[in-house]
Amino acid sequence: MQVLKNTFVVTGGLGGAGKTIAKSVIDQGGYVVLLDLLEQKAGEEAASGISTTKAIYVQTNITDENSVKNAMRIASNAFEKRLSGLVHCAGVSMSQPWTNRLGDTIDRVRKMTDINWIGTYITSALFADAVNERYEPEKMKKGELWTTKEERGVIINFSSIAGAQPASRILGYSPGKAAVSAFSVALADFLGPSGIRVNTVSPSVINSAMMGARLPYFIADLSKSASFPARPIEPEEISSAVSFLINNSMMNGHDLKIDGGWRVFTDRSVDREDPRVLAPSLE
Repeated sequence: MQVLKNTFVVTGGLGGAGKTIAKSVIDQGGYVVLLDLLEQKAGEEAASGISTTKAIYVQTNITDENSVKNAMRIASNAFEKRLSGLVHCAGVSMSQPWTNRLGDTIDRVRKMTDINWIGTYITSALFADAVNERYEPEKMKKGELWTTKEERGVIINFSSIAGAQPASRILGYSPGKAAVSAFSVALADFLGPSGIRVNTVSPSVINSAMMGARLPYFIADLSKSASFPARPIEPEEISSAVSFLINNSMMNGHDLKIDGGWRVFTDRSVDREDPRVLAPSLE
């Protein structure tokens, strides 16, 4: 899928990774519709800092079907360019102190699941519908299906290496990201006849404001258990991986790990402090 003269939706578009991906799309001659939760006026001001002519902002709640439908309708008609891509960066990592009572985690995990997993389903589904509607025959019968050999779209969902390496610290976060990866593989198969490719990227720790006070803990953990390089990922390293998945038309149903060979595990060595004390929170 070429980026040039095509429109791409970027969710979480005002975050560190989202902004960098949006700039990369524009640098390649594309256009971006940024979706995020920031109030519309403030979001528009932020989008103008990316580009005044090739970026627009739509305040969107990815867990709300009508909100996402509205965003995709706007994206379909934006810039008078073809809507061709979705890069779904939006997600959260909600944390709380460690607890022996699992019942204390239920509300938080439910919220994370709604955003990280259900939000991915809603956004991917409605993007695919927006692409398919452009090609749907006017007199198409109900239930009628079609197949194309033309590449018509590409979806890149953000998973995490936590989805492939569940551990106690990421009790609620990792299963949701595993669901994103599994869903994306199934969706790639489902959308094959529509000419829409689906892949995931699975980063480890991204060097962004979202990490906040937890970043020193992760830097220390990376120094012990990453192969190389043992450091957080810079947003530009995410955007270059996303560009590869967009531009290479043979990449489909693939999970691209961006992790420096980091291995997530719980260190219960007898000569170390309780890992529940060392870890900043339970996610």
